[in-house]
Amino acid sequence: MLICSNSMAQQDSLTKKNILGGTLIKVSDTLWYRIYNPEQGYFQKANFDKSDPRFMIANENQTFKFGIGGIVKLVAFTDFGGTIPSYDFVTSLIPIPTNNYGQFDLFANYSRINVKTVGKIKNYTIVSFIEGSFSGINNAFKLRHAYVSFLGLTVGQTWSTFMDLQAAPPTIDGEGPGNQIALRHPMLRYTYYYKDKLQAAFAVEMSQLLMDEEVVKPFGIYAQKQRIPDFIAHIKYEDKFGHIQFGALLAMINYGDSSQTQRSLYTPSYGFSFSGTFNLWKEAKLYYQFDGGKGIGSYIQDLSMYNYELLPTFSGNRKVNTVWMYGGYLALQQFWTKKIHSNVVYGMTRLETPKGDHAIYEQYVPYYYKYGQYLAVNTFWNFYDFANVGIEYVWGEKCNLNGEKGHANRVNLLFQYDF
Repeated sequence: MLICSNSMAQQDSLTKKNILGGTLIKVSDTLWYRIYNPEQGYFQKANFDKSDPRFMIANENQTFKFGIGGIVKLVAFTDFGGTIPSYDFVTSLIPIPTNNYGQFDLFANYSRINVKTVGKIKNYTIVSFIEGSFSGINNAFKLRHAYVSFLGLTVGQTWSTFMDLQAAPPTIDGEGPGNQIALRHPMLRYTYYYKDKLQAAFAVEMSQLLMDEEVVKPFGIYAQKQRIPDFIAHIKYEDKFGHIQFGALLAMINYGDSSQTQRSLYTPSYGFSFSGTFNLWKEAKLYYQFDGGKGIGSYIQDLSMYNYELLPTFSGNRKVNTVWMYGGYLALQQFWTKKIHSNVVYGMTRLETPKGDHAIYEQYVPYYYKYGQYLAVNTFWNFYDFANVGIEYVWGEKCNLNGEKGHANRVNLLFQYDF
């Protein structure tokens, strides 16, 4: 996942033209520069980014600015020694047993377009951001972000507060390591900043819970739309060494009992995360994340489509178990020049069956995910201020509860242009 962050030099030479009562401001190309900073990874800044859009329309006194931007992203990949039926390298989708045929594909539907406004109200700044991609069904336009930030408040949909944007390792693969926390939610969040080094955030977010109907329905249990939001907090400290972030999550999951159709039952779930970056020797950096919890599968990349937050106790009493899951990743980044860098990423994700029920689970859900491993090695070249190319090898392994395993290999090629 790779995108460069952008900045703007002083506007000492502007071309202005009145448009519908406003002013079009075009900064000459020589005044624009883009800092090559891959630690921002695939993710645009979601915490109150006040910087100006690249192309913008502003009023005469520049108290309100409107701009557009986006990414053209083309990825080519080939699978061998095992294939995955997805544009993303999702290790939980690896077929078992391994299929030994290959595949090749090209796709550009992860290209994106965004609209941003930056406004001044007295001495305060208010930012709005809307972004979508063409990654929906049949390349349909899909909403990614839609939020407003003001005085530390973020209202709308954007990256979860449980996620650490800066700790996301650069990969061409859109999925990244299986245990990475990377998802967007509708939310209300407040972030407090102290001396540009310490940050604390608290949010209420609305997640979605699904269940494996084939497993839970015979036991009189069914999924319901969630009625209580998740409560999430994180604290982050940043200095010359890098940064550290601690996150915590508490949720109440509701589900239905077929014998009491008018009633919702509730069970708690919780999780934690520890993540950050660490500057090593010159031009080298370590990315890391470790997380775990019960019933938080929707937050974890590899598990988000498996609906394993809740499973029945198989005792016939219509009770459920919240499943314990944990894992992490490490990534090493090395810059060879100012424009070329390489990364090595390894991650593992595990699920644990409730104590004493392993044999029962193996009988009822032998395909139940036990663990997955992910390894990626890549190199990126920022050959032009706004453009990047890259090559990447990805390997993955999946193991089910019954001990059966599957694996897959992929080579990705990237061309990306930011505008």
